[in-house]
Amino acid sequence: MKKLILFFVALLSIGAVSAQQPNITNGQAVRVRLCSDVSSGAKFQTTPTAIIDANVTDGEGNILIRRGTNVELNVSTVEHKGLGKPGEIRIDCLSTTAVDGQRIFLMGGMQSVGKEREGLAIGLGVGGGIVVFPFGFFCLCIKGEDAYIPSNTVLPNIVIDDNYTIKY
Repeated sequence: MKKLILFFVALLSIGAVSAQQPNITNGQAVRVRLCSDVSSGAKFQTTPTAIIDANVTDGEGNILIRRGTNVELNVSTVEHKGLGKPGEIRIDCLSTTAVDGQRIFLMGGMQSVGKEREGLAIGLGVGGGIVVFPFGFFCLCIKGEDAYIPSNTVLPNIVIDDNYTIKY
């Protein structure tokens, strides 16, 4: 009788251990789509938004993160400078939410750099400065172009940052 009870306890503990296996694993790819434009030159830019572009499922087809779930972003921009320096944008994906309400941390992002015009600024600045002294030196203030990422861009290489067990 003791052996039978131990056998059932062992089966229950094995079932409990297998239920605790993570169903979202570190490094699993996630598709994230931008919902708004991002520009390095916008003075009063609203915070850009992004969503999960495709359902994240486990091996059995259960939905763990729904399509359309918001993604928290960290956006840093650098405006273009004089001497032809371009504008820059860096977007990092921070987190999203699973179907059971857990916060799922993400890793990865995208960077965009505008067109550089350093040669033009220096060439006109020095050349114009010699010919039309001192006004030609104002050409050194020529700026590079703004960086721009359009809406509906799918951010590449976004992955899950840890292992998670989702209750669906």
